[in-house]
Amino acid sequence: MKRLGQRSAKPQGKRTAKRLLVAALTLLVLALPSRAWAQLTDFDKPAISVERLWSEPGPGAFVAGTDASVLPVGAMSVSFLASLMSRPLVLTDLRTGEEASVPVALRLGYELTLARGITDKLQIGLALPMVAAQDGDRLQKIGLSEESLAPIALGDLRLHGKLRLQEDLNKAYAYGVSFYLALPTGDEDNFAGERSAVFAWNLVASYRWRGLRVAGNAGIRLRTSEVILLSPARPNGNELIGIVAAEYALPRFFGLSLAALGELVKVRGDDGGPSPGEWRLGVSSSVGSRLRWRIAAGQGFTPDELGAPSWRLASVVQYALP
Repeated sequence: MKRLGQRSAKPQGKRTAKRLLVAALTLLVLALPSRAWAQLTDFDKPAISVERLWSEPGPGAFVAGTDASVLPVGAMSVSFLASLMSRPLVLTDLRTGEEASVPVALRLGYELTLARGITDKLQIGLALPMVAAQDGDRLQKIGLSEESLAPIALGDLRLHGKLRLQEDLNKAYAYGVSFYLALPTGDEDNFAGERSAVFAWNLVASYRWRGLRVAGNAGIRLRTSEVILLSPARPNGNELIGIVAAEYALPRFFGLSLAALGELVKVRGDDGGPSPGEWRLGVSSSVGSRLRWRIAAGQGFTPDELGAPSWRLASVVQYALP
């Protein structure tokens, strides 16, 4: 059997106690490289999602990042995310460096989110992702399974919360914390769901000045069980997360209010785990006081890392309920 791996490189990290201490500094992971795969052991169940674009319910969202704003008490919002991505997981032969398999070659995913303001500083929400269409080798070309990749699959249901801790009187800057619990409701056989529950939290800071809006998110994603996909040297365990996002208002176009947006995301897996990174650029617009949409395109900048697509197109529509 071939020796396979994903290309990346970094020595083994330290374990639980120390990685919790550095959670507040996770924006630094944007500059960290990845690590190489070692020899593989056979595992025939993916048990992990290749999707790394998870939207935040409620106001303040960019594409994946969010600012510190929350919904007013009793207010609600609903949003719909559509994402088309190519080659989020590529396996290579470590002996030759040649491509051996593309378990997920193309995927169209949807995500429906709902949020409600509970107090003037707290909102809660939920998100339901699903795979509408996908194609790829799954594990067939590497001899681990003859089962085909299912074209439709359900993702893991997420329960969200966001707490705004502080905001100045002019609402120029704010900070808070966001968190979610992902339940293992998804299809783990087809790269759409996790084997067990996942908890994540992020420190959130944002700044607004005239037509500029900037946000930074930094936190940690904790898996309740480690997942081994192909190689025990590349476990899918806990992850540090860093997101920087910005939006700048553009001149009105045929009566539409437009803004240019950009987003940079970097994940750092512990113990040499997958560490994908992705950038996105796009535009956003508001139609009236309730409807908002965003369109973005981008790609992964960590070649062949699980969750870093060769390209992505994404669109988000959000509506504030009366």
